[in-house]
Amino acid sequence: MRNAVRRLVFGLAVASFAGALLVLGIAFWALANLGGGHVGTASLFATAVFLGCCAVVLYFMSLGRRPVEPE
Repeated sequence: MRNAVRRLVFGLAVASFAGALLVLGIAFWALANLGGGHVGTASLFATAVFLGCCAVVLYFMSLGRRPVEPE
């Protein structure tokens, strides 16, 4: 059960990272065409940062537990 959930979370991390790259590309396009003062450009950059952070968190959630070393 845990391995299936880890695989699912890892898949969501990859999808979030891919989405962040896609939105970042669209944001750079909007920056070139609409300018930095446009509200859509700022929203696209914020969405890219959000998806990137989600990808990092989901990736670390998909890792297994670290073995505890006895003291």
